Amino acid sequence: MSSCCGPSANAFPRHTSRSKSSTSTPSRPPTKPSSSDSISISTDAAGELLQTWADQPAIDHHCHPLRRWPFQLSAVELRGAFTEALDSQLAERHVVNTVAYQDAIRRIAGELDCKPSESAILTYRNAADAASYARRLLSRTATGVMLVDNGFATAESFTLPEQEQAIGITQRQIIRLETLAENLIRDAQEPREWLSAVRAVLRADVERGAVGVKTICAYRATLELQPVDTDALGVAFSATRVRAQRGEHPRLSGSALCHALLFEAAQECRELDVPLQVHCGFGDPDEDLAETSPLGLRPLFVDPTYRGLRVALLHCYPYHRQAAYLCSVFPDVYMDLSLTIPFAGLEGGRAMREALGLCPTTKLLYASDASRYPEVFLVAAAAHREALADALGELVDRGIMDKITASNAGRQVLADNAKRVYHLTD
Repeated sequence: MSSCCGPSANAFPRHTSRSKSSTSTPSRPPTKPSSSDSISISTDAAGELLQTWADQPAIDHHCHPLRRWPFQLSAVELRGAFTEALDSQLAERHVVNTVAYQDAIRRIAGELDCKPSESAILTYRNAADAASYARRLLSRTATGVMLVDNGFATAESFTLPEQEQAIGITQRQIIRLETLAENLIRDAQEPREWLSAVRAVLRADVERGAVGVKTICAYRATLELQPVDTDALGVAFSATRVRAQRGEHPRLSGSALCHALLFEAAQECRELDVPLQVHCGFGDPDEDLAETSPLGLRPLFVDPTYRGLRVALLHCYPYHRQAAYLCSVFPDVYMDLSLTIPFAGLEGGRAMREALGLCPTTKLLYASDASRYPEVFLVAAAAHREALADALGELVDRGIMDKITASNAGRQVLADNAKRVYHLTD
């Protein structure tokens, strides 16, 4: 099955045909969310599932802010949006040779009715009205709610109220734990005061409408959680606080600080009844991939202190099978395959099938992990729907699921699970 890397997206089926044009003149967008017609879904069952989900708005339970428009996008910037590499040499020389980027180009071009080339897309994009162009692509994602980690924002990013007004999609905040904690360390006299301040701000943010907390402990330490050494915590706290007082960025790092913070936040999330999102698996090279397996989070799942804490494992690849196992044996563990789909190419579709081997369909969540550019949201949304349809369609073809069960399972993944896990109301 190869839908995650097909030429474009039938993930949002249309009922009329269009002719493909190689011109770069922006055209008026159609009124219904859709994508191009050029991909062929693997089976009839998969195609039927996509049709049944056409009216299902998704809840994107983990994404990041868009960049304020208008702006001109370069080839290197577009490539950079489809890789986790930080070194510009990758975007300049190698990203164009990845399956994920070639797939993205075909999908975007199919949506724009232009030639499937980077230059044609950029010509079209940079000539279009920026706001209309962005809304057009974002409408094709069929997203009803975005849960936004705005700790990844820059001065060029929309605020959540700005973004909701600009694109007409409901926005809810996910708190970036480490960003919040770094902002509080300078004024605390000792670790306990700092951790108490973190909990107080988490409470205040949730009272103002935030629906979850996200940790990037995987980037700063290891997910192999260990009991906190109070002496080591004191030393690390003091050193980081001194940097903050000097006006330097007080980047949190090391297990002493990061694990103490994570354990404290986990308790607060449990009390606030909001999920804790945990980055697992692959990301940019700031992390050590060997230290990012979700299996190391076991203390959060077995210690009675955290009983009832809902944990959402993000990304997960190449540890998606381990994540699926955790979902299958611990009642409050959930997972997604954001970033894995579409960045892992064909492996993203395989990851979807492997995850569904153990993970109940009631515990798999949809997320794009997209940021900055609407093209990334478009590609991630279409690829996810297709991978999900292929995986569930295969189960129908094999007689393991009937079509109604598979259709309902897809709706769970696209929206119902997130609605339940994050206590979202219509």
